[in-house]
Amino acid sequence: MKKLTFLFKRKPDMTPEQFRDHYEKRHVPLALRLLPYFSDYARNYIRHDLAYRPEGLGVDNAPQFDVVTEVTFATDADYDLMMKQLADPAVSRQIIEDEERFMDRKATLMFFVDEERTPRSALKASA
Repeated sequence: MKKLTFLFKRKPDMTPEQFRDHYEKRHVPLALRLLPYFSDYARNYIRHDLAYRPEGLGVDNAPQFDVVTEVTFATDADYDLMMKQLADPAVSRQIIEDEERFMDRKATLMFFVDEERTPRSALKASA
């Protein structure tokens, strides 16, 4: 399994609601149509209205991004197919043109991650 994580920021003239609306109603369907290789495609929108700033931890800056996107591929072959598809200028042009409508593309961060999960049974505190 291969997992990519993206940090996306909205254009300065957009509200978080406008950004989310465009992403969900326009960009997601476009990505799924052009790149049907994902086994999972999750978007985690940052709640700027519910800032978490725990006292004593020295965390007081606002998040610099609006969404954390996770794209998972069941196999390396699926990832390779996506990369081959993105090498087609007609496909990449459509993705980029749409991103430029609502994202600050220069602020985008992308990286591979190895996911570790704690089993649910281990999350329960023993009494």
